[in-house]
Amino acid sequence: MYELDVMLGLLMVAFVLLIVGYAARDKGWGAAMIGLGIVGAMSVLAYKMYLTFG
Repeated sequence: MYELDVMLGLLMVAFVLLIVGYAARDKGWGAAMIGLGIVGAMSVLAYKMYLTFG
């Protein structure tokens, strides 16, 4: 159950970054937040691969 909680937490943080970044997409920091949100969403995939193969 712990792994699921970590993955859901990562996804929630990533989606909040994407939402806030998209709302401020005309500013430089908004685009940076969108990038961090994308990296955060991909980190869930990397974490699952670590659990499976590590």
